[in-house]
Amino acid sequence: MFDDRYLESGEFYHRRYKNFSTLIIIPIAVVLMLFLVFSLFAKREITMKTTGQIVPQKILATVQSTSNQAIDQNNLIDNQVVKKGDVLMTFQQQETKISASVVEQRINQVNERLDNLKTYQDSLIKGENQFNGADKFGYASLYQSYLAQVDTLTSDFQQQISDKNTADGQAEQQLASLKKNQGRMATQVQQYETVMNGIRTGQSVKENHYQAVYDSYQQQLKKVSIDAEKQQLKTATITDIQQQIDQLQSGTRAYDDQISSIRKSGPLSQTATTAKLIDLKQQQLASVQKESNAQEQELLTLKAKKDLAIEDYQDTVIKAPDDGILHVENDKFKNKYVSKGTNLAVIYPKLTKQTYLEVTYYVPTEQSVGLKQGQMIKFTANQNVTKPLALNGRVTKISTAPVSNKDGSYYQCTAKVDIPERAQAHVKYGLNGRVAITKGQKTWFNYYKDNLMGDKND
Repeated sequence: MFDDRYLESGEFYHRRYKNFSTLIIIPIAVVLMLFLVFSLFAKREITMKTTGQIVPQKILATVQSTSNQAIDQNNLIDNQVVKKGDVLMTFQQQETKISASVVEQRINQVNERLDNLKTYQDSLIKGENQFNGADKFGYASLYQSYLAQVDTLTSDFQQQISDKNTADGQAEQQLASLKKNQGRMATQVQQYETVMNGIRTGQSVKENHYQAVYDSYQQQLKKVSIDAEKQQLKTATITDIQQQIDQLQSGTRAYDDQISSIRKSGPLSQTATTAKLIDLKQQQLASVQKESNAQEQELLTLKAKKDLAIEDYQDTVIKAPDDGILHVENDKFKNKYVSKGTNLAVIYPKLTKQTYLEVTYYVPTEQSVGLKQGQMIKFTANQNVTKPLALNGRVTKISTAPVSNKDGSYYQCTAKVDIPERAQAHVKYGLNGRVAITKGQKTWFNYYKDNLMGDKND
């Protein structure tokens, strides 16, 4: 075959088109042109990378310490499935039981005291002993003491009546004696006057107590014959009799004075005694009511303490308030004591096809430009496997203000992630991973240009 290199024209074309320029520079120029065209139209995603954690969309319940007592049993295990009512933690109950028992005993004593006070009050009101026997609070004895005071007041009044009757009887006896003596003197006066009238008128006197005086006058009169002597004897005898009459009348008047000086007391009134009895009864009722009020107040206080004791006793057992998955705030805490109100764990919803999950992550404030809701993210779990778990999501929430810590200032972001059915078995609450946030798109030309100009793209 003929070799065209031996032709003059062939040698010319061969030197022209197969030199260094045609074999090296031109292809490179073509590639650069193609790359330039590609960079002007092709776009790349602008992403930012940080770390995040899978969290539930909502927390069903927070488990807090309910007692300051020492922990007796701790069943808090991270990622454990719990049912409502499951015992999560128990505290020592001995002191709480003793306290509740003491308060209960005191309440029973106060109730028993109130019952006895009511019986005492009924006894006072009805005036009859309502007690079946002695009581340990002494109210039956108090009622007996009250009855004794009533008997004393009643006896005092009866004694007054008796004393009055005795005094009146003595006065009656004195009056009768004085009147009897006065009547005797009046009879003597009358008999003396009869004798005196008989001597004056010359009438005969018979059956008179002082018949001897009259007879003596008659005998003396028979011995006197002269009228003047007779008249003198008559006058002397009448004068003697008048003196006796005057003496007897003076004695009668003395008896009148004695009789008038003796007075019987008036009728006794029971009003004062009745008032004293009513006042005594009211005092006892007021004392009972005062003590009842004090006991009622103490009962209210004790019931409040009992409620607190029951609450403390109930607080010694922490039970799961809902079904879900337990997430322990610090699964390594093994303190014997935990302050009341301390957050111990949270309960997340069970992971099912309908469970919504979120990824929370923090973005430094200097990289927050361009962040907005609705942006896409990609979460890649930190797992030592050949094919790590990768989930796609969309930003749903960005904090309005940054939060600061020792490492800097960050915005908290939340993204809702979709869990493919094939990945559900591998997803766990609290799973950490890398988060790539798609902030937008740039052409490759602008991307490299911004890099050259010092404008970072993420």
